[in-house]
Amino acid sequence: MTVLYWLRNDLRLHDNALLTALPPHATTLLPVYCFDPVALGPDPYLELPRTGPHRLPFLLETLTDLQQRYAALGSGIHFVVGRPEDELPALARQVGAEAIWASAEHTTEEWETEDALEAALSPKIPLRFFETLTLLRPQDLPIPVRNLPYSFSKFRFDVFSKMTVRPAEPAPTQLPPLPAGFTPAALPTAAALAAALGQPAPAARPRDRRSALPALGGGETAALARLHDYAVERHLIGRYDDTRNQLLGEAFSTKFSPWLANGSLSARQIWAAIDDYEAVHGARSKGAMQLRLELLWRDYFRLLALRAGADFFRWRGLRDQLPKPTNPDRAVFERWTQGRTGQPFVDANMRELAATGFMSNRGRQNVASYLIHDLHQDWRWGAAWFEHQLIDYDPASNWGNWKYIAGTGTDVRDTAFDVDQQAQRYDRQSRYVRTWQQP
Repeated sequence: MTVLYWLRNDLRLHDNALLTALPPHATTLLPVYCFDPVALGPDPYLELPRTGPHRLPFLLETLTDLQQRYAALGSGIHFVVGRPEDELPALARQVGAEAIWASAEHTTEEWETEDALEAALSPKIPLRFFETLTLLRPQDLPIPVRNLPYSFSKFRFDVFSKMTVRPAEPAPTQLPPLPAGFTPAALPTAAALAAALGQPAPAARPRDRRSALPALGGGETAALARLHDYAVERHLIGRYDDTRNQLLGEAFSTKFSPWLANGSLSARQIWAAIDDYEAVHGARSKGAMQLRLELLWRDYFRLLALRAGADFFRWRGLRDQLPKPTNPDRAVFERWTQGRTGQPFVDANMRELAATGFMSNRGRQNVASYLIHDLHQDWRWGAAWFEHQLIDYDPASNWGNWKYIAGTGTDVRDTAFDVDQQAQRYDRQSRYVRTWQQP
C-alpha cells in the first residue's frame, strides 16, 4: 500500500494519530508539503501576504527540522508550490498512491480546499482525515458539537469534569520508505517561494534583542526543548498564574503558541507535561489549572469554528448581534499598525508585534479593544493584520478572539477595555512602554 501524506499543521512526529495509524503493510509513504498560493497570498481585507515576515521564516525552520527528523527514520518530504487540489492528484497518479491521508482542519477556507481536492481525486483514491490538532477530539466530547454553547463558562462547566484527554501517542521509531525511484523536491528558500508566487523577495529580519520569544527557532526539536525547559528544568508551570499577565521576558508565559500553531507541538503533549508536573509537585497548582484552561480555550475556539462554519468569520455576531458603528479610515488604521496612535501602551505593543511577530495576550486584548472601541475601525482589518504579523497565527484563536473583543462572538457584554487603566495596572512603572518606545 502506498499512502500520500498531505502535511498541513501537523508538523511533528510525536502524538501524530496519522503516523500511528499507518498499517504494517503500508509499504511506501510519500509525505508532501504544499506551499499554497492562497495561504501565502494576499488577504481579502488588507491585501497583505497572509503568511508574513515572521511566520514564513519560522515555517521554513520548522520544515527544515521535520525533514531532518523524517530522514532519520528512513523517509523524507516532497515540497511543491501550488494548490493541493492541483498538485496532490497528479502526485497520487505518479506514485500509484492508494490513499491520501491528512490532518483534519476546522475552519471554512481549509474545508473548501479539502472539498476541491476530493472533487479532483479519482473515486478509487480515498481521502482520509485524522484529528491531530486539538486536545479533545470532537467525537470524544460529552456533548455534540452542534450543541456547543456560545459561552466558554458553560462549555467549561459541561465538559471539564466529564472529559477524558487521550494519552499523547509516542513518536514512531521508523517510517515506511519513499516510493521506489521517487526523488523528492527540496525545500524552497523564502526567495525562491517569493519568485514562484510573483511576490517581492523578503528582506532578512535579524532577531530583536527585546523579543519575549525564546531564541530556539521553529520545529519539533525546538518545541520539545522549550516544553522540557519550561515544565521540567525550571518548574515554571507552578508560577504561571502569577506571571501570565506580565509583558517582558521569555519566562512570564509559556510561549508554546508558535509551535502549537503549526503543529510542531501537540496540546496533549503539554497536557501530559502538566500531569507530570503535578505528580511531582502536587496537584491543586493554580498555574497548572490555568494552563489547562487555556488549552481548553484553544479547543473551544476550534470547536466553535467547527459549529459556526462561515459565520465564525462574518461581520455580524454569532448571536446575530451587530458590531458597534465604525468610521473606516485607512490612515487611522495605518497609524495603529505602526504604533503611532499616541496611546503609549497600545503603541508599545504594536511595535513589539511589528519587530518580533509576538505580543502578549494582555497586549492583544488591549490593542484590539483600542482599534475597535476607541478608533472605531473594522475588527476584521485588525484580525487580518494579526494574520499577517503573528508568528503564532491560528485562524480559530485569532478570529475567535477578535470577534469576542468586537462584541460579535461568544459574549454579549461590553468588551471594551480601559487601556489607560490597563497600562497602569500591568505596566505601572512603564518599563514595557520604555522598552518599546522605538520601533
